[in-house]
Amino acid sequence: MEWTTIESDPGVFTELARAIGVRGVAFEELYTLEADELKRLEPIYGLIFLFKYRGDDGGEVCAIDAEAESKGVFFARQMIQNACATQAVLSVLLNADDKLELGETLSAFKEFTSEFDAETKGLAISNSDVIRDAHNSFARPEPIVLQSRPAREDDDVFHFVGYVPKGKVVYELDGLRQGPINHGHFGNEDDDKTWLDVAVPAIQRRIAAYSTNEIKFNLLAVTKDQRISLRERIAELQGIGNSIDDSLAEEITQLSSELAYLESKAEDWRNENIRRRWNYLPFIFGLLREVAAKKQLMSAFEIAKKNSEKGAFDGQTH
Repeated sequence: MEWTTIESDPGVFTELARAIGVRGVAFEELYTLEADELKRLEPIYGLIFLFKYRGDDGGEVCAIDAEAESKGVFFARQMIQNACATQAVLSVLLNADDKLELGETLSAFKEFTSEFDAETKGLAISNSDVIRDAHNSFARPEPIVLQSRPAREDDDVFHFVGYVPKGKVVYELDGLRQGPINHGHFGNEDDDKTWLDVAVPAIQRRIAAYSTNEIKFNLLAVTKDQRISLRERIAELQGIGNSIDDSLAEEITQLSSELAYLESKAEDWRNENIRRRWNYLPFIFGLLREVAAKKQLMSAFEIAKKNSEKGAFDGQTH
């Protein structure tokens, strides 16, 4: 069974992780790499970067770390088309198993593949019914299937990679490569670097290798679900009872407001994912039949055509 393409969207990836049993994790889209924004989202378990694939690194030398896997880094080659999004998600999750609850499926998968080489791990991912079904559940309905063709040189082809900290080293995990890329150490006694202090410049160098008018990038942070910390803190403050003063009451109100916002955002994500899976074509065809039966279809088409032409003309004159 083939793997379909899925969107680079925090709501999609958060539900994908939940579908394969991971708990307490969320994905947040990053619009800036400023330190304050990254600190707000801590703890960050990894980063997932989407970029236009060119088959090179803009001249940057990227050495494969042949010893990384022996040091506990989970790395799998991408062995099937369209799986790079889920593969990048798995690369982060399976290297953060000491920080989050993987769940039964991924825990068993990691144990089962622990002695496999990178290619066999990639095959194990592609042959996992649970992972593949979770991935494909986000595919848009395609009632009209067009014959696929190999990508041409002028096609825009996009690719996902993951960045993770492991053993005080930052690794780039790209399933199209032979192994993990070591981007440098952090947390040494003689400096106060965090892993993000190493990962962010690596991503910035990759972006800088493209032309200045290239804007098709997307970056997601894999974080702890902030709702967990908020609920815990609210429960802690409410447990104080009669000793709550005005400042604590104000903090509870503020935290409750933040929690309500995050709950609303999670509900929006759920609704968007439902819409992604919905097939609107029967509704559209039914509507067209009704309009045609009332002999209004051609007049509606002409009005829409004129409005479209007017909009294009207006866009050219401003």
